[in-house]
Parts: sequence; structure tokens; C-alpha cells
Amino acid sequence: MLNTINILLLSFLNLVHYKKLLLIASTQFLLRFALCIPLGADLMLSNFYFSCLVFSTVCITASGFIMNGSSLILNNNSNNSEKPLLDEILKKRTCYVFIILNLLGVGIGFIISNHIHKPDFFGFFIVFSAFLYLYTSFISKIPIISTILISIVATFPLLIIAFIDLIPAINPINQSHQTFIFSIILNYSFILFFIFLIRDLVNDILLIDSDKKRKRDTLPIWIGIKRTSHIVFCLSILVLFAVVYYNYKFFYMHTAAVFYSLCFVLAPLLLFLIKIWDSTHKNNFRFPLKLIDFVIFFGSCSLLLFPLSTI
Repeated sequence: MLNTINILLLSFLNLVHYKKLLLIASTQFLLRFALCIPLGADLMLSNFYFSCLVFSTVCITASGFIMNGSSLILNNNSNNSEKPLLDEILKKRTCYVFIILNLLGVGIGFIISNHIHKPDFFGFFIVFSAFLYLYTSFISKIPIISTILISIVATFPLLIIAFIDLIPAINPINQSHQTFIFSIILNYSFILFFIFLIRDLVNDILLIDSDKKRKRDTLPIWIGIKRTSHIVFCLSILVLFAVVYYNYKFFYMHTAAVFYSLCFVLAPLLLFLIKIWDSTHKNNFRFPLKLIDFVIFFGSCSLLLFPLSTI
């Protein structure tokens, strides 16, 4: 009995992609405590309400992962044929969990929007939740567009902090400084969008065979692995230049920050570029996928460097 419970718990944690949820939550906290507060931003939310905002974002994102995971179970029963009981339990329960998490996330969003006297901002939470549902329902079946849109959604956890916590606190006195911090968040979101787009394209290459069996069109299926890898290479060059620019603009006088960026962001990106350029088989992209995950993690942690820019 205990073993069955452990299996169910582990399956649920994998279904909601708990590692990604932890990364989302930690990035949002870093955005507040390592960027906004050290740079002297005026913020609308107390620590308690900010934690509620993070919890709301995590709940809505988890519901999207659950909806997508349950859809895969329904379409690929054969993939888990060795665990028919587990699949049956997941199919019956995921719908209820999806509804509960959505109600929690959107409901908390409603409370927060009213707390800052911006009830219209409640629409951000509605749109985010609705998009995740629509993505799972039919947008994910649209090649290329689905990859771009889900990469845009990946920036939501950063942008929601700006729209809920930062922008409402703007007044004529602090407008210039608040706008400057908002521009940093936008630039981070821009870089994050391209990194997630790169990751999704590499992941599509790795899943090309299973996507063909599911009759799901992706860019590697349309134009081939080689051409897709060249597109990924060009996008990675863009990210590389953006990271170099940020080092020059914010951290060039701080040796520790430059060293961190060189070792944990730029070096893995350069290795990623080398690995994908001549890759022609899907198995060649397993290591590059790990590299881009490495860049995502340490790129998020690089928010800790911004307090150095105030010294």
C-alpha cells in the first residue's frame, strides 16, 4: 500500500513538472529580492501578498502541466501499458486537480488585483489560465506557432511581477527609475523567450520519431533535423550577443559577476553552439539539451548579480 502511494505521489510530481515549478517560484523570488529591492524599486505588494502571487502563478502553471500530461496519457495509453491501474487513476483525478489548481490560482489573482486597487489586472490571470487550456486543447497541434507561443508564455512569471508589483507603484517622482527596472525585466524576458524557444526546438528534434507516430507536425519534421539545428544555432548566437551586452552594460566593473557569467552562461552557450552545428542525428542533441537546461538554471540565478551593480 505504501509503495503504491509513493508511486502515485512520484507520478503526480512528475506530471506537474515539479522541477520547473520550483524554478519558476525561485526566479520570481529572485526577481523581487535580488533585483527590484536592491535596486530601490517601489513595490505594491507586501512579502505575504507577493508569496501569494508566486503561489497563484505556480498553481496555474501546474494546472497547465496536468492538462497537457493527461492529454498525453489519453493519446498514448500504450506508453504506460505496464501500469494500467496508475493510468486509470490519473485519468480520473487529473481533471479535478486541474479545476482545483485553476480556481486557486485565478482566485488568488482576483484577491491580489483588488488588494492593489487594480481589478482590471485580474484579466492577466484569466488570460494565462485560458491560454494554457487552449494550448493543450488545440494550439499544441499547430506546428511552429505552438512552439513560439509556449515560449512567450514561459516569460509570464517574470512579466506578472512587473505588471502586478512594479508598474502600479509608478508615480511622477519615481517614474524614470521604475521604468528602468521594468526595462531590465523586459530584457530578461526577451532573453528567456529565446532560450525557451531554443530548448523547445531541440526537444522537438529529440522527440521527432514519437511526434511522427502521434502525427504531430513540428519544425524538424517539416524541414529536417539539419536545417532546424541551423535555426537553433542562429537563435543561440542572438542569445550569446544579448548576454555579452548585459555583461558590458551592468557587470563589466565587477570581476566576480563577469567570471560567473563567463563560466556558467557564456561557456555553456559556446559549447552548445559547437555541439549543434554539425549534429545530424537526434541522439546528438541529448547533451545540448542538458546544456541549455544548465543555462536556464544559472541564467535565472544570475539575478543574484544585480546587487553588485549597486555597489
